[in-house]
Amino acid sequence: MHSPTLPLEADAPEPLTRGHKKRERTRRGLVDAALRLIARKEVGEIALLEVAAEAAVSNGTIYNYFRTRDEVLEAVGIAMAAEFSDAISAKSRDVHCGAQRLSIGVRMFVCRAAADHQWANALLRIIHFDQAMRSRLADHVLGDLREGLRAGTFAYEDEGVALDIVLSCTTGAMRSVVEGRAVEEHDLRVAEMILQALGVTPAKARKIAGKPLPA
Repeated sequence: MHSPTLPLEADAPEPLTRGHKKRERTRRGLVDAALRLIARKEVGEIALLEVAAEAAVSNGTIYNYFRTRDEVLEAVGIAMAAEFSDAISAKSRDVHCGAQRLSIGVRMFVCRAAADHQWANALLRIIHFDQAMRSRLADHVLGDLREGLRAGTFAYEDEGVALDIVLSCTTGAMRSVVEGRAVEEHDLRVAEMILQALGVTPAKARKIAGKPLPA
């Protein structure tokens, strides 16, 4: 049995919803295209119209979404940081130890780099360029650092330095993976050494870092 036709007022929002979905698909296509380009070449070499060509849209279309290359790069950085950091948070939501959550995050970033060099190359190229991406990643790390400090597991004195240690060591480990310089169990070893740098005893750092990653 067919449903009765709804009044015009009820039908009015539907085209807007479809339009929003189409706009979001196009925007996501542009961000994905920029990500592919960043994985292949240096950030400073990418032109806005090159992103349009990679996404197979007209030159005019891209200006409906981004006015400058910097806006595209910011969108890519935020999307990359949000997507993977949120995935890590979801997997470790039942882990209440800040040090263990930090270890999980470090290891998963390094493991993702090993599994997807294109993703890793893009992240490594854009993280030094995009403040929004660094801020998003820092938000996730700071929560774990503070929890570990409150619990007495960490013993660092300067939060900014602690944050630098985590981010720099993690991205450095990712670069080693991409460049073929990683050692066996690279993710585990890096996490263990980061924990030690934050004040965890060697034995405890080894135990925390060696715990299985959440499925």
